[in-house]
Formats: sequence, C-alpha cells, structure tokens
Amino acid sequence: MKSPINFAAPMKPSLFPMAAICAVFLAFSSTASAQPEDARADELLSKVSAQMQQYESVHAKYASQMVDVQSDFQMDQSGEVWIKGEQYHLELGDYVIVCDGITVWTYEPEMGECYIDDAETIAEDGVDPARMFTIWEEGFKKVWKGEVELDGKKRSRVDLHPLGAEDRSFHTIQCFIDPQALQVVKLVVKGREGTDVHYVVEIFEGDAPAPEGAFSFDKSRYPGTTMIDNRL
Repeated sequence: MKSPINFAAPMKPSLFPMAAICAVFLAFSSTASAQPEDARADELLSKVSAQMQQYESVHAKYASQMVDVQSDFQMDQSGEVWIKGEQYHLELGDYVIVCDGITVWTYEPEMGECYIDDAETIAEDGVDPARMFTIWEEGFKKVWKGEVELDGKKRSRVDLHPLGAEDRSFHTIQCFIDPQALQVVKLVVKGREGTDVHYVVEIFEGDAPAPEGAFSFDKSRYPGTTMIDNRL
C-alpha cells in the first residue's frame, strides 16, 4: 500500500493525493537576467523559514483538491495536521498518519489495517508533511513568479523545481505566500502524469499544542487493527 501522504502520486478515491520538466524554462532561469528574480525568491523563502523557526509546533487545517487532467477526475478532501520538528500527526478524512520522526504509521480504518514505514522512505517518495511549510529548504531550485491575486488578496508566487527531478513523481510545486504574515497559504503540486493537487491552508496556528500522544501510534485505540510492516 502506498502511503496517502505521497502528495503528488495519483491515489484511489479514499486517499490523500500529493509532464516533463520544461528544459527551455530551466535554461532561461539559469541566465544572468533571471538571477535577480531568483534571489528575490530566496529572500522571501528565507524570511518564511525564519518565521517558522520561531514556532515550537504548528497546527493547520487545509482543503485539498486532486485533479486528474487526463481522466477529468476531481477529488476534494480536508486535512488537519500538527507538526513538531520531524514529527507530525495528520488526520485525512478517516485516515490517521502518525510520524515520530523515524517511523510512519498509516491507519486505514476501512480495511482495519495500519501500515508501518520508514519516515525517510516516505519522504523520498513525495512531500514530507513535517516540511509542508518549509518544503523549499532542501533539494529545490526556486524561481520567482511575481505577485498574484488569490481570493482578492495579494500573494507572492515562487515555483519550486526538485533537483534530481527524474526520480520524483512531480515536476513543480507552485508555492503561494502571504508576504505580510510570511506564511504559506497555498501549494499546487504538479504531477508528472497529469495529476495536480491543490492545497489551500484555511487555518494556521503557530505554537498550537498537539493532542496528547499525537506523535506515536497507540494500537490500543484501534482494537482489532492488523499491523503491516513495510520496512526492510
């Protein structure tokens, strides 16, 4: 079972989701004329990272929309996540995904099963929820795309292109930032196979306390659950 926290991969309807790279665009972005714009992207994202470092923990609620362009399929979901360092607790519909920084537990209530994976393996396959609001800090080229209007509000857009893109299931993450609050308000993950996933942050709270025991999986809370260990 592929974890539902792979933000970019096509997923069956009950799960959470997450084109080749444009060589001409990448070539253009490496020219001298583009450097000031990329520097502007670096400057803004550095400020957002610095703001995030001020929080011991983060709580957010968001709406996600997966759009499969080829099959004209759309799926809407809502999620709630608590993040503390490398740890996270994600509730996605009926799913519960828990990470203590080393191990990820994905509880699938419909099947009565919990899948156990290495956090590093899960993060390599998609977008790490623990870095949802600072995803650009490692492994991405940042390109400034200018100011845009979202829901009547001014936002800054920076596109993130993964290094070693041939190994990723997505080729671009469009990142929309509130330049005043220095917070991510929307992410659009552009999948390689025509599946795009939109994440709109509805509530963002810094230093919000997580529920007790949020970052460990307590099997006793889910009686009858079959544990499936995918770790090597």
